[in-house]
Amino acid sequence: MEIEPALLGYHAEAMMWLTVAPAALTATTRALFGHSQIAYAAATTGPANVAAAVICRDLGDLYEYIAADIGALDGVTSVETAPVVRRVKAGGALLVP
Repeated sequence: MEIEPALLGYHAEAMMWLTVAPAALTATTRALFGHSQIAYAAATTGPANVAAAVICRDLGDLYEYIAADIGALDGVTSVETAPVVRRVKAGGALLVP
């Protein structure tokens, strides 16, 4: 993460784990690629087979994103979401004086 999202007005971050039917995995990950709210997504193994980092303006937008956009994806059978309450380290350039 190169720029702190809050500096740009995005105050709601969450991790999201989706359980997707195997036949819908490719279509789902392609759809997530086009979602501006997704900072990172990866196909994984286990009960949840897609992991994603989500950034939204506020909790209301996060709710709407999950309910409307994620909810509309065929093949998604469940979503587990964990709001990020404090980030202690993220990827990006290390600026040393």
